[in-house]
Amino acid sequence: KTKIVLTVIRKGEDKPLEFKIVRDIIKIQSVFVKKIENYNDILYIRVASFDAKVAKGLTKAIKENKNAKGIVLDLRDNPGGLLTQAIDTVDIFVDNGVIVSQRGRDKSKEEKYYAHSSKTLTKVPLVVLVNEGSASASEIVSGALQDSKRGITGNW
Repeated sequence: KTKIVLTVIRKGEDKPLEFKIVRDIIKIQSVFVKKIENYNDILYIRVASFDAKVAKGLTKAIKENKNAKGIVLDLRDNPGGLLTQAIDTVDIFVDNGVIVSQRGRDKSKEEKYYAHSSKTLTKVPLVVLVNEGSASASEIVSGALQDSKRGITGNW
């Protein structure tokens, strides 16, 4: 909430422009949820990035919409984020199997992360939307859901 002055030099202007603004904290909503219009039994969930609150937001959305007959998980233009949140996200939809593994040159460095049936919240049909802007954690999520035959992934 501090006041600052930005001075901008712009082509075509005789002198610098001054803009007085008040700084503030911008809160980004990483999980956006809505029911698709005219299809109240389909839940649309947009994940903007995989920050520390994604799995919690997804859990809340699914528990508040238990009657949903299907979910569209939108990961388009999602730049990624925390690996732990990607793993927890997949675990909400998948009840067993490897979510992701990391391999190094030394086999002792290999790590595998597994899904747990106790963390699975829903088994309704799932569609995952990705595009060229989907990266990192969103690629892990979409790939794991596709590999586990849990979700249909499409590039839209």
